[in-house]
Amino acid sequence: DCVNKGGRKEKEFSVNVYDFCMSANGEVYFTNRMNKNIGLLSPPTGTLSTSLNTRPLEPLGICLTMDGHLLVTLVNTDSEIFQRNSNCRSLVRQMKMTGEVIHEYEYQEDGKTRLFKEPVRVTQNNNTDVCTINWTSGSTGELVILSFSGSLLVIYRGHEQKKNFKPTDVVCDSQSNIILIEVFNSTVHLLNPDGRLLRYLLTERHIDSPSAMSLRKSTLWISDYHGCVKVFQYKL
Repeated sequence: DCVNKGGRKEKEFSVNVYDFCMSANGEVYFTNRMNKNIGLLSPPTGTLSTSLNTRPLEPLGICLTMDGHLLVTLVNTDSEIFQRNSNCRSLVRQMKMTGEVIHEYEYQEDGKTRLFKEPVRVTQNNNTDVCTINWTSGSTGELVILSFSGSLLVIYRGHEQKKNFKPTDVVCDSQSNIILIEVFNSTVHLLNPDGRLLRYLLTERHIDSPSAMSLRKSTLWISDYHGCVKVFQYKL
């Protein structure tokens, strides 16, 4: 759905979307997990098309890089979720709009230890780091921060949580701080660029079970699993 600032629905598209990102000229790239492809919604007509095929992998999270490429999280389902065998893949891929693969983030520097189990969201920080939400089980997750070259920098698993920690989305501000929403504790975490908790921006008093998020300048949108979208003014 496309909704204006007043909350009125202006357009509606029937398409399977897991995640999406928008370019500077208004093009919307979205992941279609069911069809294993990346779709494109082109302005101003709203034409839908298939941009890139990712078979046999399923695309989940997607974002635009600072140099105009795509970062896409990909998995395959040849084994039970969170129990992937050696033949399965779970990675973040940097690729051109033409589909050409530039780099893949799949293993730590030893070439054997997997970085991810179920990478569901990804964004690039202004300092070029790659921030990926990795679900480690049905009720737990973590934030994996990599350098753009692929070195593992830090893994954030929450701070003194009352319940299991399971982040659902991540964005970064103009100063490279990291904003992370977490569903079970209904919290919004503000991290510094090194992945250290600075403070909680919002708690369960303000939001309930947040699911997705977007930051544009000083405006922070947060949706929840109840179908509600709340808008906050973001300032440090």
